Amino acid sequence: MEVELRNIDKRFGAVHANRDVSLNIHAGEVLALLGENGAGKSTLMKILYGFYRMDGGAILIDGRETEIDSPRAAMAAGIGMVFQQFSLIPALSVRENLALAFPKTPWLQTRKRTERVLTRLREFAPDIDPETPVHALSVGAQQQVELVKVLNLEARVVILDEPTSVLTPQEAEQLWALVRRLAEAGHSVVFITHKLEDIQACADRVAVMRGGEVVALESAEGLTADDLVRLMVGEGANRPIDTTMPAGGVTRVWIKQLNARRGEVAVEGIDIELTPGEIVGVAGVSGNGQDVLADAVAGIVPLRDGEVILDGEVLHGADGSRPYDPRLGYIPEHPLHNAVAADLSCSLNLAVREYRSWALFPDWDERRRSAHELMQAYDVRPPDPDLPARGLSGGNLQKLVSARELSVTRKLVVACYPSMGLDVRAAHAVYERLFAQAADGACVLWISEDLDDLLSYAHRIVVLYHGRIVGDVPAAGADRHMIGRLMTGGHAHAA
Repeated sequence: MEVELRNIDKRFGAVHANRDVSLNIHAGEVLALLGENGAGKSTLMKILYGFYRMDGGAILIDGRETEIDSPRAAMAAGIGMVFQQFSLIPALSVRENLALAFPKTPWLQTRKRTERVLTRLREFAPDIDPETPVHALSVGAQQQVELVKVLNLEARVVILDEPTSVLTPQEAEQLWALVRRLAEAGHSVVFITHKLEDIQACADRVAVMRGGEVVALESAEGLTADDLVRLMVGEGANRPIDTTMPAGGVTRVWIKQLNARRGEVAVEGIDIELTPGEIVGVAGVSGNGQDVLADAVAGIVPLRDGEVILDGEVLHGADGSRPYDPRLGYIPEHPLHNAVAADLSCSLNLAVREYRSWALFPDWDERRRSAHELMQAYDVRPPDPDLPARGLSGGNLQKLVSARELSVTRKLVVACYPSMGLDVRAAHAVYERLFAQAADGACVLWISEDLDDLLSYAHRIVVLYHGRIVGDVPAAGADRHMIGRLMTGGHAHAA
């Protein structure tokens, strides 16, 4: 099936999300779609999927203009989309989830009656047991089930939105193989991504969007990481980041036999020492305690046992903590939940850690001016200090919190997925600020699911599995597959 997007135009108020965009999607190809946050790529694909209605332009399928005004219409036309947030029901089995999404499933379901919903599961994901509850599957396996749901709807064009963002290297390789098989079977796959590995592994062409327009359409063969950055954000966008490890140094931070729990997720026996300027990355499959560890080290989650020691002083212990210590900076996983007051202005959120030192009658105009300058320096859009924090997008909220936590010199910085929701340029800018803290002597505990970034910038990588450290290795001597094996519980190393 050949798809042509012709002169697509879409506005959201004053924001011109798509500007006269034209793009062809060929049968049997994998088209990688790249762009910064706000470049318009997700909007364009949601128009193709019927999630948004375009303001102008046309969609042609096999040369015939087709109206797609809803996801139902898109699916009827053979177009499916797998979003980053899965829609599976965790308590039900794989078979039951597929049956619920199958268009002709009988009202009374039995194994015999639902057997045909498994045809594509056996073809494209034969290792998945259809009787397994979804909650027992890995993230990669759940993603495959979501993809099979789309294929069961006879989709000939499949859109994947950042599909490898939370996968281990082994799971990503399985997905790449599946995508290539889909293309070989005649399906068209649109792969929204920013990773060079995704493109090298399975893309045929690369379309790059900037400012709501397609600015480049090239063969994927031979593209380098520098080429991708240049195409996405222009020449000279990213400067190299120096994360040279300072020589010697005594322990500045000691996370000593830390135990903590939140709900069903716990971390136990965590013991990590950091010297001034050291960047320790924490890797792990989502749900293995990384966020609990970050909150515990930052003093948000109370410790059941152990201590966090900074410069010989107990910062947090089982008998209490000092979460507002100015020596500690913290960027959490979900800023809107526990890092900002959503209904307060951006200027107040930027100054909230200083409120104890405020004068009786603060100079609010000066605070607004300072907030505006800081928002501009960290590229928070719009740089409006009076805007409530909930008015920012997820990526800009992340930049707002980074501005507050990294604009002051710290002794310890805990960064939990600091580039989440950010495009390549914005992520690079946050990394520059984060690692500048290390260059000034701060210890950085950096939690990330991007193994390539951890291997590029961290000095050591600690791997969590089921809440425990199963590996503590120098980043210089590690590779993606070694870390991936540790993340899935294989070949555990003594920390």
